[in-house]
Amino acid sequence: MTTWGQPQAQAWLFLHGFMGSAADFAPIAAELNGYRICLDLIGFGPQAPTVPARRLSMAAQITDLTLILAELGVTQVKLVGYSMGGRLALGFTLAQPQLVPHLYLESSTAGLAGPQQREQRQRHDHELAVQLRTTGLPAFVAAWEQLPLFVSQRQMPPIQQHRMRQQRLQQNPENLAASLEQMGTGSQPNFWPLLPQMTTPTTLIVGGQDQKFYQIAQRLRRLIPKAKLVVLTDAGHNTHFEAPEQFINLLKDGC
Repeated sequence: MTTWGQPQAQAWLFLHGFMGSAADFAPIAAELNGYRICLDLIGFGPQAPTVPARRLSMAAQITDLTLILAELGVTQVKLVGYSMGGRLALGFTLAQPQLVPHLYLESSTAGLAGPQQREQRQRHDHELAVQLRTTGLPAFVAAWEQLPLFVSQRQMPPIQQHRMRQQRLQQNPENLAASLEQMGTGSQPNFWPLLPQMTTPTTLIVGGQDQKFYQIAQRLRRLIPKAKLVVLTDAGHNTHFEAPEQFINLLKDGC
């Protein structure tokens, strides 16, 4: 965990995506005011020890976040989550709405609604976990970087692409495999029916080059009563990595 500022100030909590770490949001958090917290989610980050698979479930991680904030003395936190971290941020906000005065969901979703969709995704994620366990982390990362979702990252400067790749290669492969099976979109709860009940102001952030999550964000905006959609035109899935200045300004402006 990395923090900036004093605990009595306005708190921010940043939750990274799959194969990410606390370092993901550090350049963003460093430019803001207040008490800023960047976490390695359980099982992630450099040299993370292997953890029991059950600790990686949505419910377990919501409990962990609640305890971490209590230990830090944080009673309210602006919550920013990217992709997998966004799904966790949404789950946390639904469970602890009094703790979150503003939610920022970057390239995320509320899960899958239909049982068939969920079963198909669970099978897909299990196949990915088997692939990771059998072919090894370097081969898995190489294949992951070829996914259409991350094509736009090839436009980034080579040194930044290298840093992103090294972060992925420093992960614990067994934890990654367990995360796919325990925390994948098909394994998490279906939050879609709960969205109309939300009272938390929510900013949905997507890249203009990420049509899949732009469509999902449009649906989220229709269902969350106090939702606003912001599109960072030239970015893909990982908007805070591909368009950091725009992302920082968005948070500073309190959108």
